[in-house]
Amino acid sequence: MDLGKKHEKLVANHRAVKYNFILTELDLAFTFCEMAIASHDKAKSERNTENARRAFDAATYFLDEGGFSESEKSNVRRKVTTLKALLKQLTGPSTRVAPQWPS
Repeated sequence: MDLGKKHEKLVANHRAVKYNFILTELDLAFTFCEMAIASHDKAKSERNTENARRAFDAATYFLDEGGFSESEKSNVRRKVTTLKALLKQLTGPSTRVAPQWPS
């Protein structure tokens, strides 16, 4: 395999792993939100809300890096929108702003 093809394969693999990481962290954030909403214990609810925020922040950190298809971007945008609403429900308006996809 020549160096150019090897590089292309590595770039594609990196993009796929990054995309899967973002989806996993968003799903984790969603799970923590559900746990926070369902909890009757204020300390547990606050802890799960903070865990959701950390997972959300980890996922959205990578959004400004390109390379994703429109379908992948759409899927992530949908999840981010849902999570923003859940986090707002749990914490009230936030001053944090998730990175946006480049135009």
